[in-house]
Amino acid sequence: MIYVITGPTGVGKTKLSIMLAKEKNAIILNADSMQVYKELNIGTAKITEEEKENIPHYLFDIKSITEDFNAYMYQQLGRELLEKYKNRNIIIVGGTGLYIKALLYNYTFDENEKKGEKLYDFKIIGLTRNREKLYSLIDKRVDIMIENGLIEEAKSLYDKHVNSRALKTAIGYKELFSYFDGEITKEEAINKIKQNSRNYAKRQYTFFNNQFKDINWYDVDKVPFSDIIKNI
Repeated sequence: MIYVITGPTGVGKTKLSIMLAKEKNAIILNADSMQVYKELNIGTAKITEEEKENIPHYLFDIKSITEDFNAYMYQQLGRELLEKYKNRNIIIVGGTGLYIKALLYNYTFDENEKKGEKLYDFKIIGLTRNREKLYSLIDKRVDIMIENGLIEEAKSLYDKHVNSRALKTAIGYKELFSYFDGEITKEEAINKIKQNSRNYAKRQYTFFNNQFKDINWYDVDKVPFSDIIKNI
């Protein structure tokens, strides 16, 4: 069986994926467009080796930030893994709705041929919470990232003169690059990271609600993860 765990940034998708993987003896596939890059760790809240708890994880750290990667490439690699492990329980976790859509539905990249029929049997679990609580959590999460070395991680890439498409769009890095360029202050960069992260969460909700009509939403402020797993 294929289980999809999605929702806005900072809502607890990684934690639930580990709990469900233990329950279902499943493997985990990444569906976060920035966590495919080896060099982007702190700013993407990428799962650590310790947090993986020996559960097999795929499509994490598969590209260098200097390499291009897109939804079509994700679709191809993801479907290869779905075929390879079709006899296993598989958990797809991440907040990049387009990647999930491209992987699991009859999705083509020709504007005239996009269709929406399911190609696989799967369940979509959406995690949500009160918006104000979510935005407050996102702000605190950014502060923790800064404490954990996000500025240093971004500066190491900046000093290498990395100028890839991914870095131009990656929240947490593009803002700090503007700070390193002297265009804004450090405080302004941090505030922009928080604002852009909150705006991204809004866009995620919009995509999920428009594209995934059969999503099962759970309010993590009201329903414990253990109960979500029981319902699944």
